[in-house]
Amino acid sequence: MSAIDKSSVDTRANVLKLIDLHYPDSIIESGVNSIGRFPIVSIIVVNFNGKNYLAKCLDSIFNDNLSPSFEIIVVDNASPDKSWEIANRYKGRSRPFRLLKSDQNLGYSGGINFALPKAKGKYIAILNMDTIVSPGWLSNIVDFFESNQIVGAVSPILFLEKDRDRVNASGLSIHVTALGCNRGLGEFGHEFEQKPIRVSGIHGGAFVIRSSIIEKIKGFNDKGFLYNEDVEISWLLQLMGYDLYCLPSAVVYHDYFLTMDPNKLYLLERNRVLLLLSYLEWKSVIAMFPLLLLTESMIWCYCTLRGIKFLFSKYAAYKWVYAQRKYIFERKQLVHSLRKRTDWQLLKCFSWNYEWKQFFILGRERGISTRRSLSRGELFREKIIMD
Repeated sequence: MSAIDKSSVDTRANVLKLIDLHYPDSIIESGVNSIGRFPIVSIIVVNFNGKNYLAKCLDSIFNDNLSPSFEIIVVDNASPDKSWEIANRYKGRSRPFRLLKSDQNLGYSGGINFALPKAKGKYIAILNMDTIVSPGWLSNIVDFFESNQIVGAVSPILFLEKDRDRVNASGLSIHVTALGCNRGLGEFGHEFEQKPIRVSGIHGGAFVIRSSIIEKIKGFNDKGFLYNEDVEISWLLQLMGYDLYCLPSAVVYHDYFLTMDPNKLYLLERNRVLLLLSYLEWKSVIAMFPLLLLTESMIWCYCTLRGIKFLFSKYAAYKWVYAQRKYIFERKQLVHSLRKRTDWQLLKCFSWNYEWKQFFILGRERGISTRRSLSRGELFREKIIMD
């Protein structure tokens, strides 16, 4: 998650000069409640057209009296539905709260970066706006961080909001070819022990990360705009020598349904391939070529099943990645400066098995899905020009 092209660097240079600098002129700040100087956790919620979700999310956060001290920062990504007005109603309530409005849609990681200069917590919690937290969800996470310095980020267990006995994700299962899948999707929650689970990836719907790490990596990589940002931050943190965990004792509910559409596939695939080329040494890419080719072949077969729009999306993803040659070179330099694990040590953190069950679910879709799109895909939807 940290774009290297000049325009992105210039933008983030303003946003990430850490905490006490003023915001760029494009930020409107409202709803600021007074706060002690050092909350333990800064909760960031990125909103785009969230009028059907945001109030439930914020109500659950404001009603949490069991978690350690926290502040709440809502970033509105220029929502046409004026859902920022919902967040503005929380002005003056007992919790420390800020509403930050961008004049353009910055994407998911870009929205997080927009909030970082105002975040004063030792830990940064990221929430999708269509999540609902359970009381005290942060308590065990903070305790776990405090007693395990090697841990870089933690996911709570995510349950399906509309079927609360079943799991949305206990972190991510990340394949060595950078495919990210929900770990434990559809399983019953009672099957999970309450002990911490080391995972190959944190889930972007809800996770907590050390603010000191965010400073080291200079914010989240917003190059891809949307999708796969959780796979990339998981890849980067483990490359830096940190471990990732899911805590089943920390519970969050997520309004989620597994589905795919051409725009989503385009974004997922371009960001996945960009990640591999940016993070792996060239000799590793060559050594892994047969497995990389297998994954590419599987995705092309899937696109063929889904039709011409999916095939065009896959082709457009390659074309976009080819145009990022300078970025790939510069990103490799940043990765090299942060690296604590070799490629082969890193790849041992990931899965060598495909998540066939989720592939089959997506493979059974035909035409336009009648199911609701995934939260970030739907809620950050903009016209994607696949040039």
